[in-house]
Amino acid sequence: MWDEWRNKWDNWRNIHEKIHKLHNLGGLRIWILHVLDHGPKNGVEIMDAIKEHYDAINEMYQKRTQEFGSDHYDHHFQKTMRRGPCRPSPGSVYPMLKKMVDEGLIKKIEDGKYDLTEEGRETIVDLFDGLQRPDGHIGDRGTFVTEHVLTEMNRYVAFLEDIKKEKLAPHKEMIGELGERLKKMEESLPDE
Repeated sequence: MWDEWRNKWDNWRNIHEKIHKLHNLGGLRIWILHVLDHGPKNGVEIMDAIKEHYDAINEMYQKRTQEFGSDHYDHHFQKTMRRGPCRPSPGSVYPMLKKMVDEGLIKKIEDGKYDLTEEGRETIVDLFDGLQRPDGHIGDRGTFVTEHVLTEMNRYVAFLEDIKKEKLAPHKEMIGELGERLKKMEESLPDE
């Protein structure tokens, strides 16, 4: 029993330490690290990518809140997103890029684009990979994304289950196709 509580405490401490590191980095640094993790970009491309990522995340959570209601974490996420950047200005991005180059998190490469340094990649791994899930397993970003997508799909299916059957009837073929695709995917997975 004691070990179980200690593991939970260590997990929460790890998460809070990562949140503290995120807070110390600041929002714009995190956005820049995040978009450069997808490949080198120049300043304008960084601003555009931040806007695209911001809009996609915000839209996803807006839909989720409308369709499934809001929970504690959605409340905090929405509060943060309202304060976050829609598209950062050149006056904030370019000084931050210079500062991040000076800090060794990113570098400017020959074509004028910015890329992550090894320290920048390690920072991303340190902040986002290896988070221990509540079930005790260690996850990585890919695992978290997969779990998030599956959780969202599960919620959408629950939503569809509550819709009157006559409203779903026109979509029977698509529902069948999705079911077949998921079944094939399930059958292709190795047994654990």
